[in-house]
Amino acid sequence: MKTPKIMLGVVSFWLGLAAAFPAQAEMSTMPMVEPGAVKNPLTGRAPAAALPNADPDLFTRDVRPPDVNSIPVLANLIKAGSKLYYLGQRSGINGWFIVQDGQVQMIYVSADNNTVIVGGMFTREGDDVTAPQVQELSKVDPEIENLVYGPGGKPSQQAGSHAKANAIASVPTPPAPEATKPAASVAKAATTSPGEKLMQDLQAAAGVLLGSNDSPQLVMVVDPNCPHCHKTWGELRGAVFSNRLQVRLVPIGNVSPDSTRAAAQLLAAADPLSAWDKYVAGDRKQLDGLPEPVRVRSINENRDLIEKWNIAATPYLVYRGKDGRIKIVQGSPERMAAVLADLLR
Repeated sequence: MKTPKIMLGVVSFWLGLAAAFPAQAEMSTMPMVEPGAVKNPLTGRAPAAALPNADPDLFTRDVRPPDVNSIPVLANLIKAGSKLYYLGQRSGINGWFIVQDGQVQMIYVSADNNTVIVGGMFTREGDDVTAPQVQELSKVDPEIENLVYGPGGKPSQQAGSHAKANAIASVPTPPAPEATKPAASVAKAATTSPGEKLMQDLQAAAGVLLGSNDSPQLVMVVDPNCPHCHKTWGELRGAVFSNRLQVRLVPIGNVSPDSTRAAAQLLAAADPLSAWDKYVAGDRKQLDGLPEPVRVRSINENRDLIEKWNIAATPYLVYRGKDGRIKIVQGSPERMAAVLADLLR
């Protein structure tokens, strides 16, 4: 799998576009961002020591944010009713957490204010910058904590089997919008929940359904030869066979040279539940044979999709919790019972 991109989704807005997108927003509609103030834009207080667990090498929080009225896309977001929360700065790039109608998105702006980046930020080593920024913001703002983690929630501590960083529930990194999209399209993307968009993309991807259609569904990105996927299935199969849970497998080929072939054969299985369960148990004949080229193309498209979303480990679980929010678990969950309790009726 490719190394996570350093920046995702570059959308350029040169100064010549400013006239087409006039900034008329009132600053009073944007909480916690006061460009002329000396105080910390996150806490509203004078600069103080960093909050616990903050990594000063990832980003700087005690900086003065730029005037959003000088950035047409941000000004128009405010005019449309969005709330902007300043995330801090890294490498001269300022970030904002955008909230509108309960939906969230992250936007970054280059040092010269001419380029807007929609999505997540990573270091050159692949370390996640956005997730710690959101986590720090949630510590000082109950509204953000509720939006990101759910009522009374806390950051997920589920570690992926070979992930660079833990995923934060409900805040996956969305794929980049096309560079030619106008500001209005960027504003629309900024008010669409990344979790909902991820769920939509995974539902549209090639996959197989295991279990009853009347049961709550969990989507799992898997490699047929991934031992962590096998372990996770072992913890889920009881709920599936008892008709309490439906699992939608989105197979990819990444672990071994044979993974793509086996994944494509899974798509063609007459009884995917039986074939997958027996294959995981060690019966490799269940996915024997050469797949049709169209199935191989579907597996390759699935792999392209997860690379676009920067999904760095399998299994990757996505589901809608009892609170109605999309939840993300990257890697084999340490506490599957907690996941099932949040999912099953």
